[in-house]
Formats: sequence, structure tokens, C-alpha cells
Amino acid sequence: MAFWLWIASAAAAAALVAASVSRIKVRVRYSRSGQLDQLVVIVQALFGLFHYQILLPSIVIRGWNVVYREQREGGLPGREKQDKAKRRLGRKSVMRYIRAYRSVLVSTKRFKRWARRTLKKVECTRWRLDFRVGTGDAPSTAVLTGLLWTVSGCASGVASRWVTFRTSPHGEVAPNYAAAEFTAVWEADFRIRLGTFVWAVLKLGTRTLRIRKAIRAWRSWLTPPNEGLS
Repeated sequence: MAFWLWIASAAAAAALVAASVSRIKVRVRYSRSGQLDQLVVIVQALFGLFHYQILLPSIVIRGWNVVYREQREGGLPGREKQDKAKRRLGRKSVMRYIRAYRSVLVSTKRFKRWARRTLKKVECTRWRLDFRVGTGDAPSTAVLTGLLWTVSGCASGVASRWVTFRTSPHGEVAPNYAAAEFTAVWEADFRIRLGTFVWAVLKLGTRTLRIRKAIRAWRSWLTPPNEGLS
């Protein structure tokens, strides 16, 4: 009996070590073509056992509101879930997020330093930003093409200050001199070790000064905008 107990303990310890060195991988793809925006976020962990996908097949700006459809699916094997909703990001939701962020800053000691250090442990393994642009006029198309090259370089430069790049940024700006067009595609892959992520969360817990207030703030921050339109 003791032998099997030792075997089970060793197997559990090995599984725990393997899980801690596994990576959380996040793939992001945003595309805009004409008036249609689309966002896809795929999260994988535990060597692919956990798979989760968030799809925003359409994003529309209506006045001061951003309206989008959301599809979520995935999870652990045998516990996959699917969820669909139509959401509106408006002034009230933005103010709620701002208040939640301020509450986190007040209730957590040196939160910004923790966030910067944690983000630097996130590795970017793929970065690509492509544009295809045209105004119908050759000179202005050429000017806009050069401007977008600057935007592309600035975007990768800013991102490299927040996360650690393990790849060289790629991108292309293709001019269309024949017609008016604007197409943008951004693709990026990120990863962080599960053990590193768990340790960062534990360190965040030790920095929390007002636990109840922090929990309420995080819950409000992570809650998506209200479903439906009003």
C-alpha cells in the first residue's frame, strides 16, 4: 500500500512540475477590411489540454458606442463550454473600468511596477502588421503608405517596451493606386510559463492591502460590458 502511495505521490509531483514549466500561449488576430472588423483570441495551456477561443466576428461603431458580437468556446476536455452574446461598450462601461482600475491602484501596493515586471516576462514569438491602402489618387496614396510604415514601426517599438520580443517584427504596406481601399491585419503570438504566471499572481496577492476592495475591483474589471443594447 505504501509503495503505491509513493508511486501516486511521485506521479502527482511530476505532473505538477510538468504543468509549471508548460506555457500559456495566446494567439491574437485582428483584421479590418472596409467597414468590417474582426478579432480572434486563442488561448492554449497545459500542453494543449486547455483550449479556449474568443471570436468577435463583427465590431461596429455606433455613435459613442462600440457594438460587437462575441462567441466563446472551449475549456478543459469534457468541460467545454460555448457562449454567444451581443455586447455594447459605451460610456458607462468605460467609466466602470476606469473606476475599477483606480480601485486596484489604491488597494494594491506598487501595482504599476508589478504589471510592468509581469508583462516583461511575456514573450512575443510572432508579430506581423500588414496594411493595404489606396485613396484613388497616386500622390496621396504614396504619402499615406509612408505614414503607415511609420505607424507599423512605432507599434512594434512600443510593444517591445512592454513585452519581450523573441522574434523580429514583420509587416508590409501595399499601396493600391487604382482604387480607394483600407485593409489592416495584425497577428501576434504570446507565451508565458504557467509557473511564472502563478508566481506573479501570488506576488500580487502579497501586495494587496485591501483584499475585499481589490476583489470587487478585479471582478468589475474582468466583467464584460452589458449584454444587448439599451
